[in-house]
Amino acid sequence: MAAFKFSLEALLNHRLHHEEVIQKELAACECRVREEKSVLCRMQHDKDRTIQEFNHKQLQGLCISEHIVYDRFIECLTQKLALQQEKVAVFETQYAQKRDELIEAVKKRKTIEKLKEKKLALFTGNIMRLNQEFLDEVAISRFNKKPY
Repeated sequence: MAAFKFSLEALLNHRLHHEEVIQKELAACECRVREEKSVLCRMQHDKDRTIQEFNHKQLQGLCISEHIVYDRFIECLTQKLALQQEKVAVFETQYAQKRDELIEAVKKRKTIEKLKEKKLALFTGNIMRLNQEFLDEVAISRFNKKPY
């Protein structure tokens, strides 16, 4: 008896491999987003600490040159913070795109798998029908061979 052979098995394997590759890329994107958010958090913490230090020194009395230095430094931190936020947004967008790509790859794979299941069910049904026909033939031939 012939074994079930799915004609689109190579395509299914390709889709599985493609899905695995996208999953790895998605994991890398997620890792990068976490790293960039961590950098952003540290930068925000540094800025907050600097502002707190600046406010504390202002209360104690601060000369104009120190005030200018702190002001420029805080402005520089603010600009770096804005750039880091943009970086995080870019990586989050890349992550969302990869996630959508993975969802699409999963849909394509599942479509092929459903087709395979249908073909297997059809094959199994045909095998069962052929087995039943064979058993019916055996029963009929035995019945015909019985002496009365």
